[in-house]
Amino acid sequence: MPDYTFVLNPEAGKGAGRKAGERLEKLLSRFSRPYELVRTEKPGHATEIARVCGSHVVVAVGGDGTINEVANALAGTGRAIGIVPTGSGNDFIKSVGVPRQMEAALELIQARRERVIDAGIVQTGALQNGSMEYAPARYFVNGVGVGFDASVARRVREIRFLRGTPLYLLAVLRTLGKYHSPEFTCRTDSTQWSARKFLIASGNGRCAGGGFYLTPEAIVDDGLLDVCVIDDVSVLKILRLVPQVFAGKRVDDSQVNYQRTKELEVNSKESFNVHADGEIVGREVHGVRVKMVPGALRIVGP
Repeated sequence: MPDYTFVLNPEAGKGAGRKAGERLEKLLSRFSRPYELVRTEKPGHATEIARVCGSHVVVAVGGDGTINEVANALAGTGRAIGIVPTGSGNDFIKSVGVPRQMEAALELIQARRERVIDAGIVQTGALQNGSMEYAPARYFVNGVGVGFDASVARRVREIRFLRGTPLYLLAVLRTLGKYHSPEFTCRTDSTQWSARKFLIASGNGRCAGGGFYLTPEAIVDDGLLDVCVIDDVSVLKILRLVPQVFAGKRVDDSQVNYQRTKELEVNSKESFNVHADGEIVGREVHGVRVKMVPGALRIVGP
């Protein structure tokens, strides 16, 4: 049985994963430990591969979505995830210190220093005959977005000709003019409120959406979920906030609020979208529950 299984997503980074795979194969020819390389063929396939492969370390070769799929197989098992980033946003690596360069990421994986970090559980809910019916729970590692940022994540899937930060900026601009802020009811460990909000972003990691630091002080092993709530503000105000969000620090504005909690529940009579680690997990839903699981995942990292 190989010590490592590399799970490569050829579609990561708008198809850049294919070229990354060719380069990875050349670099792995010098890898000193037993390994296998498996390419995914469909959504969810990375989870299936990681669940049955048996290797102690499963390396996600892709973006945040690929990391999410592998983590859903490994969380709670004591097996470890490694990361070779080849995606469009590559947000989670900014919080765990994994280098962007493939050679450096492989050196880190081969050194096999492991640490324990938190993961979260997310469930989306739909109204059925007047009551909320929740979908099966799934893990996330970086963050969950409710409202605008989830709508942006949905728009990202439609844009094929860009990668990285320009891709997400274009998706933001295309979403702004059509977006309507729902009225949410939100519950955390210490607060409960109902109001119309632009977005509710919750992070185990600091960054999402290809460089938007909505939860810039989040820590991946503190057992807590950082939450950023932005009021229902004008398009002009959002455009003014964007450069501040990119700066990597808390935004000093009365209409941007931060909180830490172990659990978060959001409901609305109006439908909204939900993303987990950049992947849409709820389309036109009416509820979402998020909960942190301290120490749920082992990761190969600094």
